[in-house]
Amino acid sequence: MVVLSSLLYSLGYAITKSLIETWHFDAMQLFVLRSLLVLAGLAALPLVGRRPPSIERLLHPPQAMMQRAAATALVVSAVLAMIGYGYLPVTTATAFSFTTPLLVTAMAAIFLREQVPPLRWCAVALGFAGVLVIVHPGGPDFGGGHLIGVAAAFGSAALYALQQMLLRRARETTTTMDVIAQAALVGLVLLGGFMPFVWKTVPLSALTLILLATVTQTGGLLTIAAAIRMGEVSKLAPWQYGGMVWAILLDLFMFGHAPAKAALVGAAMIVAGGLISQLRLPALRIRARPRTP
Repeated sequence: MVVLSSLLYSLGYAITKSLIETWHFDAMQLFVLRSLLVLAGLAALPLVGRRPPSIERLLHPPQAMMQRAAATALVVSAVLAMIGYGYLPVTTATAFSFTTPLLVTAMAAIFLREQVPPLRWCAVALGFAGVLVIVHPGGPDFGGGHLIGVAAAFGSAALYALQQMLLRRARETTTTMDVIAQAALVGLVLLGGFMPFVWKTVPLSALTLILLATVTQTGGLLTIAAAIRMGEVSKLAPWQYGGMVWAILLDLFMFGHAPAKAALVGAAMIVAGGLISQLRLPALRIRARPRTP
């Protein structure tokens, strides 16, 4: 589910990048439109035999403070990610955003008291090294990237890591439907006041892409929320690096940016880090020598 989530998120943000570059939409307007579409989708669930969250649960969710803090972190993270993808190539923006697994692993060890074995730290470090190989600081991608895009991508990664921690803390009472609904509701509350200043008319062709971006990004949120509820976030974190592979492919087929050899080497390191993180080394057993009388 983490690998699927990274694919859906990468595709959604690639579509968002196209919307920002082609129609010059503001990132906040795109998130508000996404929130409206999500709430409309929840309201239409009875048409397919599913029960949507009640109005009471929407306005007064379990662990309300925790859920709304997580939703706020997600909303701001998503807006910053849209800004980052608008300024940077998909591969570069994704590389910066994948500092999240490092932050998630560290936060899980510090705040959730999860046991993070040395091998898993090495796996995360290997994946991050792969990111650095792709971005190669000092190279043309890093130097040419807009400072706003770089700052937005790092800020998005930090807030996304915080959101995952909060979701993990609230997993006993929070459903994936709660996560979707609260993010949409908080997004409207936080960003609705900016709409008179940033709103642009939405042509039909752009609306189709906005709907597709909403479906893919919501699917990414659903799958990652479900994965976090079932597994330790520090163990799942290295697999998020797999999104780099999707980013390279999307850059190639959607924007015509052919990956360099360094990008391919870095992608291989990312996948290797994810695989190594799943290995379990046998515990060392030291047999005591019998005492001689």
